Formats: sequence, C-alpha cells, structure tokens
Amino acid sequence: MAQVMETSVLVEGGPIHPVMNWGAILAGWLVATGMAGLLYVAGLALGFAAFNPHDVAATAKGIGIGTAVWVVLSWIAGLFVGGMFASWFDGKSDETMGAMHGVAVWGLSLTATALWLSLGMGFAFHHDKPVDDSVGPSGHASMVMTNDEAVWVLRADVHRFASHGEAVPAELSTEGAVVDALLSGHEAAAKAILLASTTETPESIDQALSSWSSHVSTAQAQFKARAEQAARYASMVLWIGFLSGLLALVTATWGGWLGANHIHRVYHTRRYAGRPFAVK
Repeated sequence: MAQVMETSVLVEGGPIHPVMNWGAILAGWLVATGMAGLLYVAGLALGFAAFNPHDVAATAKGIGIGTAVWVVLSWIAGLFVGGMFASWFDGKSDETMGAMHGVAVWGLSLTATALWLSLGMGFAFHHDKPVDDSVGPSGHASMVMTNDEAVWVLRADVHRFASHGEAVPAELSTEGAVVDALLSGHEAAAKAILLASTTETPESIDQALSSWSSHVSTAQAQFKARAEQAARYASMVLWIGFLSGLLALVTATWGGWLGANHIHRVYHTRRYAGRPFAVK
C-alpha cells in the first residue's frame, strides 16, 4: 500500500522537509543579473539611436521616460528568468519551494542593488569637491554655487560694491557671505558684513541693499522652484523604485513557481498525479 506525501520524503529516521538550495539561489541571481545587464545595454543602444541633436529638450525628456520604463522592465524580466533558473538548478518538482527560491533571488538582488547604490553614492559624496571659490569662514560651500542668472548678477553687484572699500582677506569671501545672507533673508547680517569688510557708509549700504532686492527676490524664487522640482523628481524616483521592486517580487516568485512546475521539461523526470512522491 502506497503512502503519499506531498511536502516531505519519508526515510528511515523520519520525514525530511525541503530546504533552501543556496547554490541554486546564487546561480539564479547571477542569471538575473546577466539578463538585466544585457537588457540595459540594449536599452542604451536604443537610447543613443533615438538621440536627436536638433531637438535636445524633447529628446532628453523622451529618453528620460524611456529609460525609467526600460529599467523597470529589465529588472522584472531579469528576476523572472532568475527565479525560474533557480528552480531548475534546484532540480525538485516542488512548486512552493520553487516560489520561495524566486523570492530569495529577488531578496538577494535587491540587497546587492541597494549595497551597490550606497557604495556609489558614498564614493561620489566623499570625492565631491566645490567647483566654486565661495567658501565661507566655516568651510562650508556657499549657496551661490548655482547656475541661476539672478544669483550671478547679485554676486557681481556685491563684488563690485565691496571692491570700492577695504576688502577682507580673500579666504573670508565677502561677496559669498553677503549673497548667502541675502538669499537666506538676513538683510541685517548682510549689512553687518559689508560694514565690517568695507569702508562704505551705512547709507550707501542701505541704498545698495535696496537696489539688490529685485535680484534677491528672483533668486529666492528660482531656488524655491528648483527645490520643488527636485522634490517631485525624488518622489517620482522613489515611487518607481517601489513599484518596480513590488512587480519584480511578483515576477520572481512566479518564475520560481513556473520553473518548479515545469521541471520535468528540463530533466525529463516522471511526474506523478497530484505531484506527490509515492513511497511504498
């Protein structure tokens, strides 16, 4: 009389439950990484082929959207294949364990990606150097490190005004400190800096500050617009990352389940009715 067991195999010492095959998981992750890398290269080739130097703005927008979609699709396709191959490398006709192997491939891929991004960002920040000489006494980069036209005009006006008097040592960067104070809304601090670093009278400084008010307002509006745009982009990137990770989890699990379900097509093993193991 046959005793049917679906999730364990009966041996002399008792049942042995299925265990994770970490070699199969690692191999599946390598396959997923290779597949994703291959698709990334194909996406880069398509992006360069679609580049139009006569309409850079529209091309950049289209390439940006296409890149985001292609990265998501590449990750999803790579993890689907990786989960399926992990089940095949495991070599067992167990759909539940196949799905678990797909989840493990997804987790390993997500962890490796997060570690790679963290190391890359840390390296970039560690080796980042100011491209502007406007560094205040505290050693922090000035707010004037920007390409906004209003800020550069304001800085030129401040520099021209401050050069009429007795300038402070170069390392104190008078114009940078004044511009930072004005952009931060501290007009009194800007006046104090000019009084301490130049021979201009308080009346002339007040007139100069009044003439700079329009540039200050424009620069502050530009900073606010750029901050809002950066926040929107950051939110969009985070949502794309969340959705792509969720979809990749589903497809990796599905790939692992599908691989185990079709293991007989790979190894040509016999399948029993209801997928049990028959032990006499």
